[in-house]
Amino acid sequence: MALKEAFAAVNEVMEKNGHKPIAPLRESQAAQMVAEPKAEEFRPLSSVEFVEDLGSERDEQSHQFFKVLYKVLLDNEVDEIYINQFMDDLDRVSHSTNGLDYLISSVYQKMILKLGQPEVISLTKNKPKVVFFIGPTGVGKTTTIAKIASRFKVEQEKKVALLTADTYRIAAAEQLRTYANILDTPLSIIYTPEDIGKEIEKFADYDLVLVDTAGFSHKNDGQREDMKRLLKNLPAQYERQIYLVLSATTKYKDLIEITDIYDEFCDFHLIFTKLDETSAYGNILNIKLHTGAQLSYVTTGQNVPDDIEVVDTQKLVKLLLGGR
Repeated sequence: MALKEAFAAVNEVMEKNGHKPIAPLRESQAAQMVAEPKAEEFRPLSSVEFVEDLGSERDEQSHQFFKVLYKVLLDNEVDEIYINQFMDDLDRVSHSTNGLDYLISSVYQKMILKLGQPEVISLTKNKPKVVFFIGPTGVGKTTTIAKIASRFKVEQEKKVALLTADTYRIAAAEQLRTYANILDTPLSIIYTPEDIGKEIEKFADYDLVLVDTAGFSHKNDGQREDMKRLLKNLPAQYERQIYLVLSATTKYKDLIEITDIYDEFCDFHLIFTKLDETSAYGNILNIKLHTGAQLSYVTTGQNVPDDIEVVDTQKLVKLLLGGR
């Protein structure tokens, strides 16, 4: 249910019960949504205040709004644990001095704050910056690397090299080689985790080295150990970033298991792919809150170099609230 439709449903209930309809949120309030409310505005209700509000018109409106918001977030597959946290936050500010506009602004702002600021690949003076892309099979790591390589090589005119440690799939290196040829970018293959140091030495004057890794089942202990060794064998003089690439279409339970396994041996940022293949975006919020990792990029299709963008938290929150 879109947020606009949700409020229409709430208004219908209001009118049936003889109450005035809820005024829609004005565009002029958009700036207030991302401003941190004053601490005193989040004062918890006393039991007396709560009881007094139960019979008020505004409390009835708040109650209906809570029900609609709960359903919208649940339909978007947000975990009930996190929905209840948002509900608790709203309950603290749903007293008689705060109208529905304030509650909408509050939940919007709280969700943006929970998602945090995205962190993307940033280059440093110490060359090269080494960026690993890890994650399960079939999530689009190689295509994502090609998109990012194109952005840095073509748009920013940086020297970019590609490495692949995926020797499990015959076609993996060839797929990346095709992209490397198109971008006129060198590609090297890492046959054992211990080779990574000498391979990166070849690109000492490059700005950025992007490392594709083998996708493996989070239940495959052998391949997981190879991944640990690969990350461990990167020489200490190189600054690194690690991006865990996940599909937005993967089941929440599986995402929990995947992220827990990778969290055991590395710190990572999050990339979500295949947003064009789902209409529910709750897992992005769920996994962000579960892992505490920072979001970075999302992809919305197979086109290279297009169909990738930095996470827009305001846009994502609107989608989570049923908007477009």
